[in-house]
Amino acid sequence: MERQLAEWLYDGARALYAGDKELARDLLLRVVEADETVEEAWLWLSGAVDDPDDQRTALENVLALNPQNEYARYGLQVLDGETAA
Repeated sequence: MERQLAEWLYDGARALYAGDKELARDLLLRVVEADETVEEAWLWLSGAVDDPDDQRTALENVLALNPQNEYARYGLQVLDGETAA
């Protein structure tokens, strides 16, 4: 199962990087549904969803797993309008 999660995470990140948000979202949701403790999947997922509430939820899940994650902190600052995107 870990190998499958790693493949979904990798493929989801590649899809997002390539601009295919729908595929990225589908793959990354598979990861977090199977194991909600995969910090990287939540972080990538925050970029694969369009709704700010969904972005916030994903970023808050990252911080719940790792309060020191600077990318998630920055993402929340952007959502809160505290910094330019």
